[in-house]
Amino acid sequence: MASFYVRPSSPFYWVRFQKPDGTWGGKSSGIRRTADGARRKIKQAVAAETMREHTFSEQTQSNRFDAWVPSFLAQKYANEKTLLRYQQGWSAISTFLSHQGVISPAQVTYQLCTQYPTFRTSPPKELMKARSHNTALTELKVFSAIMQEAVRRGYVPANPAMRLGLRRTPPKQKPEITAAEQTLIEDALAARDQWMRDCWLVAMRQGCRLTETAVPLREIDPKAGTITFRGKGNRMHCAPLHDDLRPLVKRAIKEKRPTLVLLPKYAAKAWFRFFRQIGLRHLCFHSTRVTVVTRLARAHHPIYETKAYVGHASDAIHAIYQRLSPPDVRHLGAALAGPL
Repeated sequence: MASFYVRPSSPFYWVRFQKPDGTWGGKSSGIRRTADGARRKIKQAVAAETMREHTFSEQTQSNRFDAWVPSFLAQKYANEKTLLRYQQGWSAISTFLSHQGVISPAQVTYQLCTQYPTFRTSPPKELMKARSHNTALTELKVFSAIMQEAVRRGYVPANPAMRLGLRRTPPKQKPEITAAEQTLIEDALAARDQWMRDCWLVAMRQGCRLTETAVPLREIDPKAGTITFRGKGNRMHCAPLHDDLRPLVKRAIKEKRPTLVLLPKYAAKAWFRFFRQIGLRHLCFHSTRVTVVTRLARAHHPIYETKAYVGHASDAIHAIYQRLSPPDVRHLGAALAGPL
């Protein structure tokens, strides 16, 4: 319950009120103690603040994020990979909200949302690991979807997490894997787990993403020579099965695997550590896809063919993966030779 009090150094009445997190705060009422009707006005202000506390407390408790967000995400995102990404994004956001004492949509503001990237890139060590600015923006997209659902449910009148105007920083360009680096990697993989060797083979022959190497065996047709990947946005992509993968497919069928490659839970982290352990810190697993696209371009295969092989939907996205250097295109100068 709110109340009023006097500060010796202030000419105004002050209001003591309860914050959403249960702690108490104070603020100036703006009502001068010497003004006409000051006593009546301050009592009205205290009554209004007390009513706001009760209303806000009821709404806060009934609309708490933890009471509806987990079930909302599970219901909305049926795809397992998409659900996992949204759950991970919400886990980071909810940690930030708890740190700020925010438990319901009504407490979220535009200013709070814009503070998140700074928090995410340098959080308290005991709360979470720091992540990049772009990761923070991706997680804010998750939060925006959650806040939009809060609008639909009538918890808040508008979505303060939408259109924040925060720009992404240009990502680092993933390099092509050189022939010497490939030899070093494959020599090191000889002493690693089987799943890593299988994963590497599939990626370097098909140009697929890490999670796509765990393609279900039912999506592979050895007779037709095709392999069908489920890519981003749940989009299916049918590609020719590389001959080098046929022994792996036979072994997977013999072992009755559910997928071609048996990826562990934290496969991306395992590859992250692997590249650092062998002294190739500049590489990541996605460099395999860059390498496949670049080598196909260097062999003068048309863009429409390489797009069909690796499953790129647009020329713009495909072009991002090419790492052709001046020596690769030096021969084109011959077409420009001759008299002007």
